Amino acid sequence: MLTHLDVHNYTLVDELNLEIKCGLTTLTGETGAGKSLLLDAIGLAIGNKARGDAISDPTNNAEVTASFELSHQVIQAKVQQWLSDNGLPAQSDYQLKRIITPQGRSRCFINGRAVTLTQLQHLGALLVNIHGQHEHQALLNHHTQRKLVDTYGNYPHLTQAVKDAFNHWQSAQNALRHAQQQADAMSAQYQLLKYQVEELEQLNLQADELQNLEAQQKRLANAEASQGISQNIIDTSRDNEFSIQNQLTHIIGQIKELQKLGLNSSEAYELFNTALIHNQEAVDAIEQFALSFEGDESSLQAIELRLSEIYTVARKHKINPAALYSHQQELLAEFAQLNNSDEHIQALEEAVNEAQATYNQNSQQLTAARVIAAKKISKAINQHLKTLAMSDANFCITFEPLTQPSQHGDENTTFLISTIPNKPPAPLHKIASGGELSRIGLAIQVATATTHTIPTLIFDEVDAGIGGTTGNVVGNLLRKLGTNAQVLCVTHLAQVASKAHNHLLVQKSKYKNSVRSTIQYLQHDAVISEVARMVGGPVDTKASLAHAREMLNSR
Repeated sequence: MLTHLDVHNYTLVDELNLEIKCGLTTLTGETGAGKSLLLDAIGLAIGNKARGDAISDPTNNAEVTASFELSHQVIQAKVQQWLSDNGLPAQSDYQLKRIITPQGRSRCFINGRAVTLTQLQHLGALLVNIHGQHEHQALLNHHTQRKLVDTYGNYPHLTQAVKDAFNHWQSAQNALRHAQQQADAMSAQYQLLKYQVEELEQLNLQADELQNLEAQQKRLANAEASQGISQNIIDTSRDNEFSIQNQLTHIIGQIKELQKLGLNSSEAYELFNTALIHNQEAVDAIEQFALSFEGDESSLQAIELRLSEIYTVARKHKINPAALYSHQQELLAEFAQLNNSDEHIQALEEAVNEAQATYNQNSQQLTAARVIAAKKISKAINQHLKTLAMSDANFCITFEPLTQPSQHGDENTTFLISTIPNKPPAPLHKIASGGELSRIGLAIQVATATTHTIPTLIFDEVDAGIGGTTGNVVGNLLRKLGTNAQVLCVTHLAQVASKAHNHLLVQKSKYKNSVRSTIQYLQHDAVISEVARMVGGPVDTKASLAHAREMLNSR
């Protein structure tokens, strides 16, 4: 519920710090005193459009802060879920703040953190519901009417199931539509893709084949030069007169002569002898390398022919030869997908049919539940209308099939009413006057009071155009509503004011060449005096005060 309202520099209010109590609180005062200012300030805090004269002192900002405490677990869960979804910390109390600058700009805050106006409006809609003469027009909206029936029926599992099934059905339809569009677009490319794939399959390029062929081609193309160099190495190491082998053989012979002379040169002998062996092994390896080039001229020709084939196909596909193999794999995968598109589309069509069947099943259950709820709520509303001087009224609810299914079900919800006996009911906007619409709205609010998920309800002159006994009934209904929710009501009827749990008086006074409004709670005798004033006639006579006291005692 709304616990505090802090107002600074807003219209006719310089400074206001007001505790808002639970139950039914009425706001009364002389005509023009500014009774609607409090409601306007609350509306500003929850994101309503600012008045043109919102700022009292044009050199300073106008500020309104509304503080809320929630005890109802369902309401608190909804609010905390909304806060979580919007990246705001959840807590047990909530502050909604709005600042209007002299330049007309608006800044919004939730629990001290800056938010957008849309976010402020969304959270405000969970906390406060304002019913004024303009707000009653919402009753004419199919969306509002549907929500009232669904809330009264209390079947959130059905509405959520229909919404989920509809969204799943739409996703399946979108996937099918995309696949069909893709298949249509690709069919024109099918022949080209088929030719390219066949050409690549005929080439039969293997992974790493190009790199291996290019390495072999390079080696074989340099065979003659490689053989010449190899022969030079063999000659230098073994075959010419001054080869390394001859030189080492001569040195080993000299070392043997030293040994005959008694000199110990065994270590040198072993090292030179090992060098001679290594030299011979190296010459053998070079000879084998040189022999590998013999008879490979035909191999070189075959390799160059194969490379030419690869390079030709790569040019046709406008791709680097090194990327030809991966390109081939991509085309094969794309071609396989095209070949499988019919099966894929068939599978998607089956998924769409299954999703539609699920939606139909859930929507039919929802429709049946709505019919039951509509009968119950219509009966309750008609009972309240009879007490509101609309004894001839006949309220009912119909469901008209939609041309297209929606996430809310298969039907439009329409509120109908007849205010003349034996006349068929018609939509509210064709029958109900402004005053009747206010009373219908009140009857709906009272009928749905036990299912309300909004903790604070505000009525701006819901009693306009009525009086006498009907006014007394309106007061009783509002008081009854105040046992289930916090209710604030601007009223001009003593019958309504006398039923309040709390009474706020709005007065206008002159201050420094300007007019200001003040708001204060009335207690005991002050309440009696105000009710007596509202009844009419002298407020200080015993008769008028006694009448006011009797009205207050009858609540």
